[in-house]
Amino acid sequence: MNASPNPPAEPRSKRHHPAVAGALRTLTEQGRLAAPDLQVAIIQFYGLLVFPHMLFGSYGMHIDEDLTDRPITSGVDKFLDHYGDQTA
Repeated sequence: MNASPNPPAEPRSKRHHPAVAGALRTLTEQGRLAAPDLQVAIIQFYGLLVFPHMLFGSYGMHIDEDLTDRPITSGVDKFLDHYGDQTA
């Protein structure tokens, strides 16, 4: 029997950056976030942090620091409005 040269694929929940995924998972387990679909929440959070740079970078443009901070800050506020503890 030949061993496969490729290791088994990791579960999708483990493919995300471990610090971010772990933090969101822990906050959900603690009841501080209400994220019934944690994978979607992780992807949405990444989109808030990474997508502006990817979009502008794909056109060879740079986002200045002020313009970077504003959509990230408002995006995280929206993320917390959606997933945050509604009982607090």
